[in-house]
Amino acid sequence: MHNHKNDFFACFRFLQEEKLPFVVYRLPKGNELIVLQQKTPETTYTKTLNEEGFVFAPFNHVSDHIYIGGKKSECFDIPPQRVRLTPARSATSKQDKVTYTKLVIQAKKAIAETPLQKVVVSRKQGAQSYEAIAESFVRLVHTYPNAMVYYWSHQETGNWIGATPETLLNIHQGTCKTMALAGTLPFQENAAPNWSSKERSEQLLVSDFIQNRLQTLLPKSKVYKSEVQNKRAGNLLHLCTHFEFPLESFTPLQITKILHPTPAVAGVPVEKSIAFIDENETHERSYYTGFMGPIGSNTLKLFVNLRCAQVEGSNLTLYVGGGITAESDVDKEWHESQRKTETLLNVL
Repeated sequence: MHNHKNDFFACFRFLQEEKLPFVVYRLPKGNELIVLQQKTPETTYTKTLNEEGFVFAPFNHVSDHIYIGGKKSECFDIPPQRVRLTPARSATSKQDKVTYTKLVIQAKKAIAETPLQKVVVSRKQGAQSYEAIAESFVRLVHTYPNAMVYYWSHQETGNWIGATPETLLNIHQGTCKTMALAGTLPFQENAAPNWSSKERSEQLLVSDFIQNRLQTLLPKSKVYKSEVQNKRAGNLLHLCTHFEFPLESFTPLQITKILHPTPAVAGVPVEKSIAFIDENETHERSYYTGFMGPIGSNTLKLFVNLRCAQVEGSNLTLYVGGGITAESDVDKEWHESQRKTETLLNVL
């Protein structure tokens, strides 16, 4: 790769012109932008998650995941944000609201009539961006210091940008970490969050699922579980429980398969919620609520692909979702999905 004398924007333009698969990312609380570019245009797949590179996997289970191989090509200091002249715009149509509201009502009906306890429903929304995507990426990096922020470009998947607060699996020196993240409130400075029973029970469902899944591999005594904590992501707050356990003789792929997709992005029970999503969502989730991150030999950092958008030139397709339970209020769910859309648009 060419020497750009720490000019990230020049490097990004070069990567786009080269038209080879590449990814740029900043790890949570990190202070550098890491660039990884593939040397050839073909699509490569990981079967083990032990290869060196960066993986990008969809919501639906597939056995092989696309990855960009190799170690980091370049690193950059995080450049300052540039002044944005025109924010991204989106037009929410009446039809968007009708479709999503209908989906929430269907979810509540399924919860009342079947063993389904919770299901995560999603929608997508078009938007227009008026600035270079590299500038949007840098703004995401500054806005979400505690998130995994990435821009992924690949001929097989299209281009994606996102900032996610949710770890799927972190493995380092034989120790695995994951989290149960659910419930959403607006962040308010110096004010204690007022979590409802709906949000607390939603988070408990995710936490119980992870604990039960891990116990299919390990005895309970080997799995550390934290108290429930508040986790901030930009102007939103979530409830979070941390888990820690040994890798032992398992492969990273074995553990990933028992965790993904979690109830935080699918529902409870997971298999029934996936069936509901397949039957009732009117769009393909594609890589939204999939997972991505840097991988290596028994060291990896995988994140759930939330708060993301697909990028085609100046057109953005934003993906947002919400967990529906028996206590969900249809109107509130619509407003929460709007809030999540605006949170992303305010930065992009």
